[in-house]
Amino acid sequence: MMNLPAVNEVLKLLPPIGGFVAAYILGSFPEAWLLARWLIGDDLRKVGSGNVGVMNTAVSVTRWAGLLVFLVEIIKGVLAVSIPRLLGAGDLTICLCVVAVVIGVRWPIWLGFKGGRANTAGMAAFALISPIALLLSLSVWIMARLCLKDSFNSTRMTLFSLPLIFGLVTQSWWFGLTGLVLSLVYLSAQQPKSDDHQIIKQHWTSFLKFLTSPRRRNN
Repeated sequence: MMNLPAVNEVLKLLPPIGGFVAAYILGSFPEAWLLARWLIGDDLRKVGSGNVGVMNTAVSVTRWAGLLVFLVEIIKGVLAVSIPRLLGAGDLTICLCVVAVVIGVRWPIWLGFKGGRANTAGMAAFALISPIALLLSLSVWIMARLCLKDSFNSTRMTLFSLPLIFGLVTQSWWFGLTGLVLSLVYLSAQQPKSDDHQIIKQHWTSFLKFLTSPRRRNN
């Protein structure tokens, strides 16, 4: 005879697992790669920093294409939190969806698991989970940037503080653990040679000049 309590326990796992898979597919949609192919005929993984994301699209394709990717990535992060909430899901499912959408952007199945850094999608999701925690994280980055005069190391410091900030502000082990997992994902993508902000700094004297200048031609 079928063990009904065991079946019920298995059924309880279906929403979190289903949410994870759906969020991963959402995150892995390669809008930046598709725009680059359409507009300049290049594989975005082989130009600029190689990141399939907002900044490399803006640097290597066009500024407006980068803006479009930025908006799509925000939508991914927002949907990863808002859809589970609308369906009445708990913290576990929401956390799994956030992690999955970031992993999808970072390692999309459609592009041989080589994607972008997923910063925008992750920050959009965090903005819905806890705006206060996100503001505190941004404050850490700003203070580190003012002290270190270096965006790369300021970002690393902020990532190390992310789990603590989100865990304390949300008073949730799940969200603190999510911050830890995402910090590790982001740190895996943060390399000096492929950092878009470092490339911008090398070729433009200010961010404003970067925004108003033509895209950088790749050799």
